[in-house]
Amino acid sequence: MRQCLALAAVALAFTSSPVSAGVVVNSTHVFLDSKKTDPVTIYVEADRLKMVSPDTTVIYRGDLNRFWVISQQKKNYVEMTDESLKAMGGQMQTAQAALNAAQAQIQAELAKLPPEQRALIEKQLAANGLRTGPAPAPKGRPAATYVKAGQSKTLPSGRCEMYARTSLGVKDADLCVAPIAAAGLSPADFKVFDSFTAFVAPVASSPMVPKSFPTSWDEMNKAIGFQGVPLETTIYVDGRPNMQDTVQSIARAPIPAATFELPTGLAKQELPLMPGIPGGH
Repeated sequence: MRQCLALAAVALAFTSSPVSAGVVVNSTHVFLDSKKTDPVTIYVEADRLKMVSPDTTVIYRGDLNRFWVISQQKKNYVEMTDESLKAMGGQMQTAQAALNAAQAQIQAELAKLPPEQRALIEKQLAANGLRTGPAPAPKGRPAATYVKAGQSKTLPSGRCEMYARTSLGVKDADLCVAPIAAAGLSPADFKVFDSFTAFVAPVASSPMVPKSFPTSWDEMNKAIGFQGVPLETTIYVDGRPNMQDTVQSIARAPIPAATFELPTGLAKQELPLMPGIPGGH
């Protein structure tokens, strides 16, 4: 009788705290200059996504059509909705138009200089991370290119093939990509990446926003010709390796529903406007 009661109590505990099958990705994020190392965990379900680092947590709820950016240290959060993303996207378009105009003016001034002097100034500007080439098309960011490097690695989470990614004519990442089937997963497991990418498209499609995973997942798959997942990503800034993320494990696991809830006790912050454009600060 006591055993029956104990089993009933366990069953009740599970039914009162809903869990569902999902995918949990654990990785290590290293800032290469300072050697600072942070653990990062990603929780993935069909319509929900959560990315946790020591400083920031991002929760995407496809069922609610919104996501939250949470600061653990400041105990606050910013909420992003369709309306706020479209507003931010509009601000970025305005800022991009101003940047394009400035680049065109720089090009016009450089064209007046002797070739040697022009090359010297272009080199100095590039060293400070300033583009002097043609401005990107105003309607959004062109697709990045992925070139196989002909190398492979064996990492804690599996074996992968190296690819170099070039965006807006500049190499911005090295990725070591493994087929998701090698981890016992399928495209359905990462379906949320598609809805998240579509949701943040008003902002993520801007040339001002760096490429990032998971919003570049579909683009990467089309370029490399298979459904893959980066097990190691090295990000370049101004031509130099800046950050490296290495996946330590990928596994199916039950994820409690509360994982994707906005924590209590946080102060809501208004979305800051971009400086230097109408309505900004």
